[in-house]
Amino acid sequence: MSKPTKQFTGEIGIHYPLHVLNRYSLPELIGLAETAWQTMERFGFSQVWTNDNLEYRSVLASSAAIVARLPVKLGTAVTVPYFRNPVDLAMAFATISELTNGREISLGLGPGSRAILAHQVERVKPLIIMAELATALRKLFSGEALRSSEIPVLASYFHMNAEQYALRFKTQSPIRLYYGPSLLKPVVLDLIAGHFDGVILQTLYGIADMEASLARLQEARARSPLGEPLRKVMLLNASISRDGQAARQHAKRFVSHIASGWPDEVLKAKGIDPQAIQAVRQAYAENRGVDYAVSLTPDEAVDRLIIAGTPAQCTERIAELFSLAARDEFTQITLGVPLGPDIPEVLDLWGKEILPALH
Repeated sequence: MSKPTKQFTGEIGIHYPLHVLNRYSLPELIGLAETAWQTMERFGFSQVWTNDNLEYRSVLASSAAIVARLPVKLGTAVTVPYFRNPVDLAMAFATISELTNGREISLGLGPGSRAILAHQVERVKPLIIMAELATALRKLFSGEALRSSEIPVLASYFHMNAEQYALRFKTQSPIRLYYGPSLLKPVVLDLIAGHFDGVILQTLYGIADMEASLARLQEARARSPLGEPLRKVMLLNASISRDGQAARQHAKRFVSHIASGWPDEVLKAKGIDPQAIQAVRQAYAENRGVDYAVSLTPDEAVDRLIIAGTPAQCTERIAELFSLAARDEFTQITLGVPLGPDIPEVLDLWGKEILPALH
């Protein structure tokens, strides 16, 4: 098992996507987060990330419970702007900050999965919504008043009638705004550079796309009024198991809604036949849920997008990504969705086999 050419020395996190891990109750998820912390703390493990989908467990309740129980940092990848108005969202995370003992919160934001969310709520003007949300949260968290005129699209969407809003209590930890993970077109990269503290880049897009995105972000950030360097988190999309076939099958829980939300030209660029994804798109359009969509997802989509298999089958590709993260100064590598079919096994394999081999 080869080591990365340059050793990554940043933080390690883990992503618990609540819809993909729907088989686990919240107490079980907290137990899994505790196991991750105990197993990987010596490798720099520091953060648990959750996510936001209608019909599944609440990102707000789950996040609060995890940080109340464990000495870890909180991240969301992502929280969706269409489910709750910006003042409510600011209230929630400012309240959660009272549970963190000063540990930073990474509030990842994104317009949500087209494949799922667009059939559940009105997904209007996502780029404008995201820019306005960043403006709103930055002002509210800093204790400033937010005028409705500063967020006209959000104010209209949520029927916000007051001229201005403010939080009546102070946040107790830094709350940094991250964008992603999503398909990063040039206009989105410019939005990130101008409005966000950091970016979450998924490895499913491939190393070439990630490096092109980083170059564009660096160029755009140089023109941004935001003074701090852009923080970078790598969301490493891998499905790991001692049973390689089970790992590949489990990866479909994630691939199904990712691939079905991409335009045909993007699928073709990734070597995926759009016709093979049509039935999956229809399943989400009918709100049939992840389990049904998985049964329709072709194997080729997994092969093109996800690192999936046994540790022996996957570690060379993982090492290459760790080298990229070291070279481009990512602050964190987050072990990401789809993780694997059995989370305790996944944690054991990362903590005892994969991470030791990379250090």
